[in-house]
Amino acid sequence: MSRQTKAPQGKVYVKGVKVSERHGAGEWTAERLSSLILIPLALWALWSGFSIAGAGYEGALDWFSNRVNAALLAATLLISIWHMNMGAKVIVDDYIHTPGSNRALSGLIGLVCLLLAAASVFFITRLALGSAPLPAGLAF
Repeated sequence: MSRQTKAPQGKVYVKGVKVSERHGAGEWTAERLSSLILIPLALWALWSGFSIAGAGYEGALDWFSNRVNAALLAATLLISIWHMNMGAKVIVDDYIHTPGSNRALSGLIGLVCLLLAAASVFFITRLALGSAPLPAGLAF
């Protein structure tokens, strides 16, 4: 029978090794699912990039005006950002052991990913609806 000890933070250790907190399997599954979804989306994105290469600005606007292209690009970016968020949080969990620093970095990663997702959807929507490009001052 293994000897279990409990640390002050409520974490359980067996022979000096931290025992799973039972949330890793769901995160692992979500990471693998997002990877599988990204395979066809990445192939589509590569094919689309090659198909509009050299078409110029008007060709790119025509490509974005197709709602299917805009929707698939938005899905690709959102799933990629979600996948990046999960991966970065795993890295923080593995290497940052101070609870306050871990929470702060995880929150910062979440905020950056949320901002990236919002900006991506905003600009894809602008291009899909045929809005004029933003001037150098980024006036909305």
